[in-house]
Amino acid sequence: MKSVVENTITLFKKNKEFIYLVTIQPVLIFFLMSFLLPYTTMHSVAVANCGTSEMAFKISENLETLEGIKLTFVQEDKIEEKLIGGNAELAVVISDAKDGEVPQVKMLSLGDSEVESVIELCVNDTIGSTVNNEKVTVNEAKSGGISVSNSLAFMIFKTLTAGSILGALFITERRKRMKDRILLSGTGKVAYYLGRSIVCLLFMMLGSLFYYLVGVLLRFDFGMRNSIGFLLMLFVSNVLSVALYVFFSAFLNKEDALGFVGTFILMPMSLFSGVLFPYRFMPAWMQKVGACFPQRWIALAIEKMQISGQIMSGWREIVMVLGLSIILFIIGINCDGSKKTERSK
Repeated sequence: MKSVVENTITLFKKNKEFIYLVTIQPVLIFFLMSFLLPYTTMHSVAVANCGTSEMAFKISENLETLEGIKLTFVQEDKIEEKLIGGNAELAVVISDAKDGEVPQVKMLSLGDSEVESVIELCVNDTIGSTVNNEKVTVNEAKSGGISVSNSLAFMIFKTLTAGSILGALFITERRKRMKDRILLSGTGKVAYYLGRSIVCLLFMMLGSLFYYLVGVLLRFDFGMRNSIGFLLMLFVSNVLSVALYVFFSAFLNKEDALGFVGTFILMPMSLFSGVLFPYRFMPAWMQKVGACFPQRWIALAIEKMQISGQIMSGWREIVMVLGLSIILFIIGINCDGSKKTERSK
């Protein structure tokens, strides 16, 4: 296997496109998403004014005078939709009190909002009473700099599809009979697949490590007390990506078909897994379907680490992902499509 590893390193070093696609491009995309997605010149706040008193309208008027805050007036039943969809980082619900005197004000958010204290101060100054503040939190970690949660969905998807270039290499070498020549030289099939896969995996992990180290230096908010758990899940995703494309390459005879895999197989799996949309707000049947996919296991492991602060809190999901990776890798090796390619010729 040593000769295969050395040959693969030489092959990939000559192929500048490989280095770019596996190591550099994902990192650039992650940084771009991390910086751009949270950027906005205005903080969006949704306001549902259900009150009819003069004080309720006075609160709304004072909120509109705040600088740097863009108010969107919506109906109360649309509040949750605005928060989930990311159209508002904070929601304020104003309703008449039962005694008819001081309006009740409730603030809702899916996480920490830097404008919450400003809104609360404005409301308190208007009504001169304590605000009934209700917050739905998803992270107990202290807030840092730019949150990686903004790019997490893109990161998981891009990481899982990064192995496509490895799958393309296997298909090309099988189709051009290069793999047969390598095996005839005395190299075993397992050594061939392991050698190619290990080198690709190391390059992918190098890109993930670079992203993590720069994120630490720039004080990114990883949402967990021990951010090394985030890097661990990136490495686990790298392993799964390699195994997935070893598996897919065994059943495909054209490199272009791997793009179909990413668009029509991995993307829907990510949607059902709650990677792109909050899992807990999905219908029950979608949650049951998504719970079967490895993307959900990865996201769940990260969520558990964020809540508990302990890396090993996500060990079950890590074992499940690695176990699935081993199974896919074994199937890919044993169903490598060689006979199918010969018949097609």
